[in-house]
Parts: sequence; C-alpha cells; structure tokens
Amino acid sequence: MHRVPKLRIHRSKRLAYVCLDGRQVYLGRAHSPEAQARYAALLADLRAGIRPTAAPPASAIHRLTVAEMAEAYLLHCIEKCGPSHQSTYEARYIARELIAEHAAARVGDFGPRAFKAIRDRLQRQEKTRQWTNRLMNGIRRCIRWAVSEEMAPPDRLQALECVAGLRHGDAPEAPPREAADPVAVEACIRHMEATGQAGAAAIVRFLRATGCRPSEACSARWPEFSLAGEIPTYRPCHHKTAKHGIDRVVPLNADAVAAVRASMRLGAADGTVFLNTNGQPFTANAILLAVNRAIEATGCAKWCPYGLRHLAATAALAATGSETAAAALLGHTPRSTIIQRYSRDRLTLAHQAAKAIERRA
Repeated sequence: MHRVPKLRIHRSKRLAYVCLDGRQVYLGRAHSPEAQARYAALLADLRAGIRPTAAPPASAIHRLTVAEMAEAYLLHCIEKCGPSHQSTYEARYIARELIAEHAAARVGDFGPRAFKAIRDRLQRQEKTRQWTNRLMNGIRRCIRWAVSEEMAPPDRLQALECVAGLRHGDAPEAPPREAADPVAVEACIRHMEATGQAGAAAIVRFLRATGCRPSEACSARWPEFSLAGEIPTYRPCHHKTAKHGIDRVVPLNADAVAAVRASMRLGAADGTVFLNTNGQPFTANAILLAVNRAIEATGCAKWCPYGLRHLAATAALAATGSETAAAALLGHTPRSTIIQRYSRDRLTLAHQAAKAIERRA
C-alpha cells in the first residue's frame, strides 16, 4: 500500500497541494472547503487503487479567481525582488486594477473582453497612453507567470496578446521628463535635513550625485558597495539592463560617498542602505512623497526624483562635452563596441563624468 500523501500549503501561491509521484497536484485555495473535499476524494481514489495520471478535473488551475492569482503574483514579486523593488511596486498596481472589477471572475474566464474593459476604463479616466500600455503589459506579464506556474490555462495568454494597446492620439501623452531645478533640489535637501529626514536627504543626494534610477537606489545593499580603492563603485544586482547580461557599475564621487556614509550611520540590520524615518527601505513612491512634501513646505519649483537622473546627465554632458561619458555614467548601452566590450574603459569614462558633476563647496 502506498504512503498517504500529506496535504500541504504553497505559501506564495496560497494553494493546497499534495506531492504525488514526484509532482505537485493542486487542490484549490488553501484552507478552503473545496480543497478539503478534493483531498478527501483523492484519498478515496488512492484507497481504491486509482492513481490519477494528471491533475484532477476539478483542479484549482482553472478555478482560481483573478483576485487569488493577483495576490499570488504580488507575493511572488515580493519574495523574488523584495518589497521595495520596482517590480513589486508595479505588481501592486497590476493587482489593484485586476481586482477592481474582476476579483471574483475565474482566471479561465478572464479573456480579451475583460482585458479591453480595463483598457477602456483607464482611457475614460484620462490616464496617459504610456501608463495604460505599461499596465497592460504588466497584466500580460502576470498572466504569463500564472501560466508558467500552472495557475492559468495557456490559451489565456494567447488571447490577451491579441488585444492591441493604445495608439498615439487615443489618450493623453505623458509630459516629457525634464531635469530637476538644482536650486529647488538643494532647498528640499536642506529642509529634509532640518526636519529630521536624514534618510530622505541622503538618498536624494545620492541620486543627484550618481544619476541612478530611483529603483536602483532603493534596492541598494551594503555588499554591492566598494568604497575603498581608486574608484569607489556601486554594482547593483538588480537593474534595468541586467536581463541583457550587461554589468552596471556606478562610480561614486565624493558627494555620493558622503551620502552613503551618512546612511551607514543610520544602521540597517538587513543590509539595506537607504532607510526612511521608520527604519523601512525606501520605495520610489516613498521618495516621491518625501520630495512633494518638501516642495510644499519650501514653495520651490516642482521636480520629481527621476529628474535627478536628467540633472546628472545634463551636468555630465555640459562638464565633459562627451555623450559617451554621460551614457557610461547613466548605464546606457554605448554605441561603441570597443567601449562596451572593455568595461574598464567604460568605468573610467563614467568616473570622469561623476567627478565632473561633483559639487564643490
């Protein structure tokens, strides 16, 4: 007689399953009456000598709701990238939009019409074309992950690929990003320091000095920094071009090193560099909130955290006169094959740009 399989709970998927013949057989939502009933039926079949060769017809794969799938995807992003990563930040928006009108719908029933309904609702709300299309791609990414985890039928992804995104003129265009006003940035930093927001001031100084993306600064960990040597560097493990096999090396000038050392005094048990006043890792949204509050308090010109990247690029280009050096500083893929192949030359160019935009007292 075969050993009775134990009912288990998959934490990230929030599903009940059993291990049978070296594979996982999902039975439904964890702790639900349906999962208990399917488990009892499976045990009865095993006692009768019937061993299923595939997942039960009433498996949870097609019976999951959209809300359960969205929650599982969000937990997957948190476990994989951490709560402060840009992917997790976007997954929260994806889950919110999926749950807004289709929470109780089955994943197997979520098709092109439901997908178009989300697109049309965002269009009626006058969301920008770029934001709407980005969210639609995020929903496809969520469904693709669900298919890979056998939580959704494969034909769902194929059906959603048929839905076109918004074209130019269908929705308002996002305004072009501009470089932040350096005077306004300095005023906000001084206000943050005066009001006890040392963590916010440090990460803003770091972004201004390096031109990093906010997501790269939020996910920074101490092992990724090398403050000793001729050129102090920061090598983020998670960055935009990592999927293409491109190594991101950020040279640190004196301003960036000072910002990092200021954060070091705040202390971080889990290795996170930049923490807010509550001792929690910063997110891109938290940086934006701190900046907006400082702008409101000081009355200075409006700017956004990503504008610091444009500010660093503008300053580097003006100081060096080299587009290649500015691109190396920002981590853009260079056009020159020689510079792309020999990373030492690329780091030297980036370091020259970083030194050029260093603020002199």
